[in-house]
Amino acid sequence: MHRSTSRPPLDIRAALSLAVMVAVMLYATIDRQVFGLVAAEMSETLKLSNTQLGLIQGIGFALFTFLGAYPIAWFADRFDKRWVLAVCTASWALGTAACGFASGFVSLFVASAAVAAAEAGIAPIFMSLLPELFRGQARVTATMIYYVAISLSMASGLFLVGAMISGINAMGPVLSTVAALENWRWAFLAAAAPFPLFASMLFILPKGHVTGGKARAAAALVPIGPFLKANLQSVIFVFTGMTFFALGVTGILAWTPLSLTRIFSLGAAEVGMVLGAVIAAASVAGVAAGNFILRHLQRRLGYRAAPRVVWVSLTVSLPFICLIPFAAAPWQVYGIVAIQVFASTIAGASSVSLLQELAPAPVRARIMALRAMTNGPAVGMGVAGAAFLGDLINAGPASLFWGGLAISAPAWAICIICLRLAEQPFQATARANSGQMHPLDLVAGKPA
Repeated sequence: MHRSTSRPPLDIRAALSLAVMVAVMLYATIDRQVFGLVAAEMSETLKLSNTQLGLIQGIGFALFTFLGAYPIAWFADRFDKRWVLAVCTASWALGTAACGFASGFVSLFVASAAVAAAEAGIAPIFMSLLPELFRGQARVTATMIYYVAISLSMASGLFLVGAMISGINAMGPVLSTVAALENWRWAFLAAAAPFPLFASMLFILPKGHVTGGKARAAAALVPIGPFLKANLQSVIFVFTGMTFFALGVTGILAWTPLSLTRIFSLGAAEVGMVLGAVIAAASVAGVAAGNFILRHLQRRLGYRAAPRVVWVSLTVSLPFICLIPFAAAPWQVYGIVAIQVFASTIAGASSVSLLQELAPAPVRARIMALRAMTNGPAVGMGVAGAAFLGDLINAGPASLFWGGLAISAPAWAICIICLRLAEQPFQATARANSGQMHPLDLVAGKPA
């Protein structure tokens, strides 16, 4: 098949839609950065152990991501995606505000669970919209930009929340006249406040490929079961590999802010701003490198390029990540985090293309939701497992690093094996479902 080498004209609506997705993703994950930075102060106020913190950010997040992702995607495949996203954003904001009023473990668990369920629906819908807005190489670039937004959501969240906490500390006397709340509570409330702006921005997006009643009925007639059965080998390798990828990413990274605070007696504001800047720089570098590497390998390997990029980037970075419990100074932790984020951004951005190429449009949002349903428990188990093993290992202030490493190293090893085995079956599946022999082909008659 002939591969188009011409660059299609830029679609302004598509570019604007991508900008909205980036902005909303930056906003929709900021609550987890608030939680990480205020965890030390919050755990003192509410008398929470490491294990309880892990249950809230781990098991609760995993369970309600699992329960929320697929029903939300089901609605998104049948109704106006913009309204579905707006409801998710409002629910996320209400849950975040509720965290600020938590009185103990149970109320904080419930509020965090509500946030997780709402957040679970946003990413699958966005990822399913990207192939409808962009084609060929434009889709590769758009996917990379979108993924760096996910990575930058952590970086910018840490930086902004660190600055916000610094501002709240300075405004303590003024805020105390409004309500007698601890600073960590104000941080959650401040994070939730801008949601009306972001919810309204969502209506710039297209409705999605399903619009009218007849189209909804047609979508209902496209079950996902036959697709999964016909492509079982590809689905198992890809989903298993990416689940262990998510488990490995969060095992260490989720508890890095708290570990820095405990090991080196750093303030939350300082940790947030420095760690945020490090993650932002590594994310931008990772997405630039990933975009170049994936495009280059796609020309040579076709559909096998995406799984290849994932497993090779993890293989190269894993030995460095194993050094984090031995860090003797903050700069060493920041350096290892930069390597992890750089590699995981390359791998993660390529994995979005992997999932987009795996499924045809009528079931794509549901495939993305199934990914979220496996990703959520993996993230949750990574967070909770690191906290539990940290308490079990009991290595002092560095316990969470040791617990995280016990999760991350074997998880990434399994991911590497699965994605290596996935290359050939995935290529056959992608060709069959896209009707294209190569991922850089442009579909005739469709805009790019």
